[in-house]
Amino acid sequence: MHKGTVTIEGRFRGMVNGTAIVPAGADAEIAGMINGTLIAEPGSRVHITGMVNGEIVDRGAEITVSGMVG
Repeated sequence: MHKGTVTIEGRFRGMVNGTAIVPAGADAEIAGMINGTLIAEPGSRVHITGMVNGEIVDRGAEITVSGMVG
């Protein structure tokens, strides 16, 4: 488990208790759990197959959800 702020690129299968950031232009698949805020920067592509238990801040990303967002 990661606490605090974590930058995610590629496939993420762990757990974050805090803030997850997908940087501008990056691709990410969230297959784990984010217990906090997910920030998707401009031009990033985020696919959520796991769970986000918090808010998603979309700053100009492409976001798809086939998992759960609470």
